[in-house]
Amino acid sequence: MNPMVYDLDWGAHSVYSLHYHLILTTKYRRGVLTEERVQFIHGVIDGFTDKYGVELTNLDGEDDHVHILFRAKPTTDLVKFINTVKGATTL
Repeated sequence: MNPMVYDLDWGAHSVYSLHYHLILTTKYRRGVLTEERVQFIHGVIDGFTDKYGVELTNLDGEDDHVHILFRAKPTTDLVKFINTVKGATTL
């Protein structure tokens, strides 16, 4: 089995493929996110990916929300990663 074909990651005793889709919205869904702010959020998240063992796959947004697609390992503490991202991207 070729891991590139199936997009799988390998551990010592496991094979996995964990993909997550996180959507962050603005308060009251107000349209305040500009392209510059989305790029700021992208830079902030890039700064945390190595620390938490996360691979940012895609980040895209509109004026009232941001879609974050990322891959993680089974040992990643998702709660800490998401709370860090939410706290660091608060404008």
